[in-house]
Amino acid sequence: MIMFKRLNKYLFQKRAQKYLSSSLRERRFVSYAKAKTVLLLFESDFSEKNLSIRRMINQLQQDGKKVSAWGFVNKKEVASSILPDFRILHHKQTDIFQKPLISFINELDNMEFDLLIDLSLKPLIALEYLAMYANASCKAGAKKTELPILDFVIDLENIKTPENSESNEILIDETYLFEQIIFYLKRIQTND
Repeated sequence: MIMFKRLNKYLFQKRAQKYLSSSLRERRFVSYAKAKTVLLLFESDFSEKNLSIRRMINQLQQDGKKVSAWGFVNKKEVASSILPDFRILHHKQTDIFQKPLISFINELDNMEFDLLIDLSLKPLIALEYLAMYANASCKAGAKKTELPILDFVIDLENIKTPENSESNEILIDETYLFEQIIFYLKRIQTND
């Protein structure tokens, strides 16, 4: 099993290097105010309720953003229905190497987003493929790889949590990552 995971990771890195070197994506920083369309990528909880993700979608929609959310859950079937703006992929919708089926990649390729926010905290190859193939001007998320898939990266490894102080400890989850990304997207000023 460990060897298969290593093979998947190796294969993804080789495919990503080839794709990123031949793909001509126009990268540009998109401030929060200028982002009109947002793609959220996330690791679904096993029950598929994803309450925190739904709160984030609601917050973005209240700010006037058109949001699509694509998740991945590590199981063979999902109970959630596939909707145009909210879907959860599972193992049957990826190949043996966890690459999403070509129909999903083509669908993603035909959509355009100002901003992609990858909320996964650990490397999930299916979501990394989606982040790589998504047609987004600015891609943001946590640092999980050295590959230049994301344009705006938050390094969660270097966040210090106060020692011996349980009440002040920082809970690093997708909500924390989302808040950090939105905070910086709102603060960075550009002259475009």
